[in-house]
Amino acid sequence: MTNETVSTHPESPFLARLLTDMRSGGREALDQFWRDVAQQGTPLVEPLQDAPGERLVTVVWRQDRPVTGVYLLANRVTDKHLARRGMMRRLDGTDVWYVSLRLPVGLRCAYRIHPFGPDDPYLTSDGPRDGTSRLLPDDRMDPLNPHVTGPFGSLIELEGAPSLAEWLSPSPSSAGRTDAFDFPAADGTTYRVRRFVPDTDGPRSTLGLLVVFDGERWFDRHGITTAVTAAVEAGRMPPLAVLGIEAGSDVAARMRQLGANPAFIDMLADELLPAVTAELPGWAGPRHTVLCGQSLGGLTALAAALRRPAAFGTVLAHSASTWWRPGMASRPQAGVGERDTWLYEQAAEAPVTDIRVRMDVGSNEGTMVDDLRRLHTLMADRGFDASLNVYSGGHDHSCWAAALIEGLAETLAGEHTAAG
Repeated sequence: MTNETVSTHPESPFLARLLTDMRSGGREALDQFWRDVAQQGTPLVEPLQDAPGERLVTVVWRQDRPVTGVYLLANRVTDKHLARRGMMRRLDGTDVWYVSLRLPVGLRCAYRIHPFGPDDPYLTSDGPRDGTSRLLPDDRMDPLNPHVTGPFGSLIELEGAPSLAEWLSPSPSSAGRTDAFDFPAADGTTYRVRRFVPDTDGPRSTLGLLVVFDGERWFDRHGITTAVTAAVEAGRMPPLAVLGIEAGSDVAARMRQLGANPAFIDMLADELLPAVTAELPGWAGPRHTVLCGQSLGGLTALAAALRRPAAFGTVLAHSASTWWRPGMASRPQAGVGERDTWLYEQAAEAPVTDIRVRMDVGSNEGTMVDDLRRLHTLMADRGFDASLNVYSGGHDHSCWAAALIEGLAETLAGEHTAAG
């Protein structure tokens, strides 16, 4: 272990007190520290006198084996070019590894902790070997984080972050029927689809429909049906059926499907939606149908709003991939720069309709924020019903989940009131 990894002057007052207590209490003070941390949960969040809009956030890991170092991967906070910020230090004379970060109030992000040895294939003391955290195993959550067993794993959540109540404390069960089926499209492509239909009060019920891309993740990993059920039971929105279209793990296939593919958008509007809604009791019609996507799915949702606006009443686009342009097979190394994005060009030429478009993007998502600000300004100036929300966070499913429920509640509130 090198001297560079050892700390004797931590910025965190909590850790500084531990060093003071150990001078008189020794090992018992250290054991008490871990008992206290286990009781209050991690990360440790402390005020900063010189920055009232920020908090000192300290993530700790208890060493249980010999390691060369420990890396904290926090979404868009210590990943990519910021990886060095996530390298932990060992508190001198203890089994405490830690890293302290000054973070803005309102931030939410998922994080993982990666202890590593000298021969680790992914990490060195300088960070990820290949400069990216994409290949790191997704299996080292923080066992002391109160949300570790939840749908998004370990979370940093500071006061003011949008609510995740429906996801973290959902209703005991989703009252309805969930199934999966293969849908054969006219062009010969077969799509795997998830479907949730809630219990209703009979044929007079008016039932909305939420269509989400990457359906396997939202259904299997994040529990979208229980979150939507909880929001409906809380009176935040009218009853909703949920349709999830799987994208699969193959990156190239996902890009073909969700790279604003016009054939896929037309299949969705002309084939899949009519087939599903024909069997949906009490469906309230296209105006009550919401299309939602993230990243490439967000790009495709916006493209669908411009290409087939009559099929949907609302589009929720989270962190839309503004870097994409037809003909791409992978993400470019550099941003789009000063030129107009493909999305901007489409919005400049598309006829203005009354479809509602809500865009959400994280403040830590670089040039994407400026791209979407320009797109929103263009659409609003042209007369589209468009809004943009920049949340404190990154390219993160925990942020998208909060935006999803908030977007549904905001856009469907009028329908719920009218139906009541």
